[in-house]
Amino acid sequence: MRIAYLSTIFSQKAVSGASIHVNQFIDNVVSLGHDVFTPPTDEHPQTKKLPKTRWGRFLILRQINILYYRIESILPPSSRWFQFPYYELIGRPVVVWEFNTVPEFGKMVGFRDEDIKQTKLKFIKYGKVCDLAICVSNALSDYVKNTLKIKNVKTISNASDPDLFHPDVKPTDKIKKNPDTLNVVWVGSANLSWHNFYLLKETALYLYSIVNNNKYSILFHVIGPGFRDNWDMPPNVLYHGPVEYKKLPEWLTAMDVGLCLYKPGPADYSSPLKVFDYMSSGLTVVGTSQPQMEELFLQLDQKDLLVPPDDPKALARVLLMLSKNCAFLKKQGEAGRCLVLERYNWEKNAQDTMTAINKVLTLKRKYSEKP
Repeated sequence: MRIAYLSTIFSQKAVSGASIHVNQFIDNVVSLGHDVFTPPTDEHPQTKKLPKTRWGRFLILRQINILYYRIESILPPSSRWFQFPYYELIGRPVVVWEFNTVPEFGKMVGFRDEDIKQTKLKFIKYGKVCDLAICVSNALSDYVKNTLKIKNVKTISNASDPDLFHPDVKPTDKIKKNPDTLNVVWVGSANLSWHNFYLLKETALYLYSIVNNNKYSILFHVIGPGFRDNWDMPPNVLYHGPVEYKKLPEWLTAMDVGLCLYKPGPADYSSPLKVFDYMSSGLTVVGTSQPQMEELFLQLDQKDLLVPPDDPKALARVLLMLSKNCAFLKKQGEAGRCLVLERYNWEKNAQDTMTAINKVLTLKRKYSEKP
């Protein structure tokens, strides 16, 4: 199958969740024997690059089976190819939109309410040509069906690479492990305001204030870009800066607990990539209530590890409980790893994606062959 992946350009230096998802999608789809065509500036080594000239791109696009678009919160770049007359000229290929968030996410990056309203109207208008919408969470699937009026929707969650993230990876020597310290990690970017930094800070402050009242020490570790110039945390929160994704496993295996803390809002529709990497690394995950987190924690039988987004003492109580229960930590870490191996790995993600696409392609071919 020939897939034109038009809306995202992969960069080798990027460390964002979006870049990680793009890289894993391409790696695994290519490994299944498909050809992926990307813009000429794309840096992924396994993609076929589209020509720089308009005529050259047009000739290639006439030969592809799938127009595949990764969507954040706006109509994707290169959207003219699923609009009249370009769509007809390239032979009406199958159009797939991969939704990773809702248009309301635009508020996180400065969009006005009117901008978001217009974006939603465009999705509804052009969604009529969308043959398949792939959504990273069930909540997002419901939104795409009910709000954007797209009929054919399938949920395929984010995932992890269990060969890269593994409990047996040698831990970084920059983190000291000892039985009296619970190392708690949070991974992410400072520029995304849906992260609940308030909850992290207030929990750390509370635990720091009572540190002399218990023999267990809890250290928080923050990994990601953008914090250095705006760091205002107590001494029990350590900032390590951004870490290259391929080196992240050695940091995670030095930890005991992975945090996923969101504010209510657009994050309710997301599929937190960090959670699957925590699980794959054998960490116990603690997080705020969020639809996909609730589904995962139900599967892991650990709903007691979900906390309200505005209750630092509740998060502190959970972490204190974990600091005193090594057997439970190990049990939950093993359960998370098993769930990744069974359901939430990138290889299965790609297989499920291509199976869904092939069903649409087969139906479209049958329909076009009718007299």
